[in-house]
Amino acid sequence: MKATDTVPPVSFWVISGALLLWALGGASIYAAYFIETPQEFAQTAETSANREAYADYVANIPSWAIAVGMISAATRLLGAIGLLLRRAWALPLYVVSVVFFLVALYRAFVLANVAGVMSAPHIAVELVFLALGIFAVWFARKSKSKSILR
Repeated sequence: MKATDTVPPVSFWVISGALLLWALGGASIYAAYFIETPQEFAQTAETSANREAYADYVANIPSWAIAVGMISAATRLLGAIGLLLRRAWALPLYVVSVVFFLVALYRAFVLANVAGVMSAPHIAVELVFLALGIFAVWFARKSKSKSILR
């Protein structure tokens, strides 16, 4: 370690680790698109009242929209790894992740009206994901400004 290196506080490691766990969870959601049927996916994501409609929605998600979500999840995961490695490239990866997530949300909620087939708790989870993405950008930017990321 160089004398000019900033030693991160314990909170940096705790938050970075939590962001990694969140990113792994998000990546597993996109893995489910290739492992589970739309009905199985809806079974884990939705209430019994709207599972069938949500399964139909999932079955008709275009490939480009799945790719957008996967890019968001992959850059989120790489951003989390970047934080743990204390690399400045974590920040632009988190920005890309949020941008792609916003595109995915726009497609889902505006173009495909997913709110009509998605439960309120599921919508809340999407909003929490967006909030965590924005937090990750802020945290990476703050860490970079404090010279924790190099």
